[in-house]
Amino acid sequence: MEQHETYAKQTYRNRCYIYSANGVLPLIIPVEKGSFHKVILRDIKIDNSRKWQREHIHAIKSAYNSSAFFEFYAEQVLKPLESKYQYLVDLNMDILDILVNILEIDIRIDQTASFIKQYGDDCRDMRYSISPKNETMYQTREYFQVFSPTHGFKPNLSIIDLLFNMGPETWSCIRT
Repeated sequence: MEQHETYAKQTYRNRCYIYSANGVLPLIIPVEKGSFHKVILRDIKIDNSRKWQREHIHAIKSAYNSSAFFEFYAEQVLKPLESKYQYLVDLNMDILDILVNILEIDIRIDQTASFIKQYGDDCRDMRYSISPKNETMYQTREYFQVFSPTHGFKPNLSIIDLLFNMGPETWSCIRT
């Protein structure tokens, strides 16, 4: 995982989207002001003066408490939101570790020691291609969502939407 790139605002590095009763809802982790001008991602600090964690936990519970698999995964998924993190990269890595463990993905995730401008031919560089502004990057196959009977299917949401709605089928949905 790249941790030495220059932090870019309005990316998935500090946000995701969930499906609430009112439609798609952004969950944005606030970062400290001034910590995003040519600062490497590793040094981006979370603004813990705001009550963002409580708001995110409440939003996730409200959106998914009636989903089929919420009770099976909620404790693990919500755990990082119950702790205070100083750095965004540490929170993101803990969330990623939890999701990899839940999905039983056999993978080792290393963090970069320095910025690598261009990877070799054996690696696909996705750092700048997955963005909220580029919704066509990843094509999601439709799956059941709690609010889809009311509002229709919503693509490009956080993996927790897929996890809470599809449970053990999550990994097979991602791979296809």
